[in-house]
Amino acid sequence: MINNFQKPKRLFFSLFNTKAAGLYLILFAAAIGIATFVENDFGTSAAQKVIFKSWWFELLLFLFGISILVNIFKFRMIPQRKWPILLFHTSILIILIGAGVTRYFGFEGVMHIRENNASNSFLSSNSFLKFNVSKGGQTYDFEEPVLFASLGSNEWHESYLLGEDLIEIKVTGFIPNPKQRLVESINGKPTLQLVIAGLNGREEYFIHQGQTKRIRNLVFNFKET
Repeated sequence: MINNFQKPKRLFFSLFNTKAAGLYLILFAAAIGIATFVENDFGTSAAQKVIFKSWWFELLLFLFGISILVNIFKFRMIPQRKWPILLFHTSILIILIGAGVTRYFGFEGVMHIRENNASNSFLSSNSFLKFNVSKGGQTYDFEEPVLFASLGSNEWHESYLLGEDLIEIKVTGFIPNPKQRLVESINGKPTLQLVIAGLNGREEYFIHQGQTKRIRNLVFNFKET
C-alpha cells in the first residue's frame, strides 16, 4: 500500500517541483518568442490559433501556476515568514489568474467614440461564420464563432435540427488573406474603394453604385441624387 501511494506522490512532485517550474517558464518564454515570428509572417489570427489559444499553451500555464502554488506550501513560505519570496510567487499567481479570467470571460474589440459623444457598442475582434437556411418560407440565421487562419487546420462541421429535418454544414475550403480587386468590365458598375485602418492594418471596402453598406459604426450611401 505504501509503495502504491509513493509512486503517484513522486510523480506529482516531479511535475510541480522547482525544476519543473523553471522548465515551464522557459517553454513559456520560447512560445511567446515563436509567436512573435508567427504573427509577423502569418498574421495575428495564426499566432492565436497555433499558440495563444491552443490547448497545450493553456495547459502549460496551468501547470506553471500549480507548481508555484505547490512550492509556496512545500517551502513553508507562510509559516517561516518568507515575505519577499512569498510576495513574488503570489504576484505570479495573480497574473496567471487575471490572464485566465480575461481569456475565458473577457471580450476583445475596438470601440469608436467621437469627441463629446457616447457609445454602447464595440467592434468585436472575434470571427464568426454566418449563414442562413430557408425552409417553408422562413429564413433561419446562424452565427457560429470560428478561428480560421493561414496556419493549422480550418475544418468546421456542425449539425442542426430544423423541425424534423437534420441539416449538416461543413466548411470545405478556406482562402487565407483574400483580396478584392477592381477589374474593368463592360457590364460593370461605378465602385468606390474605401481604405480604413483596422486591427490588423489596412482594410479595404468596396461600395457599388446604388448600394448602402454599414462599415464599422458608419453607414455609407453611394446613390444617384
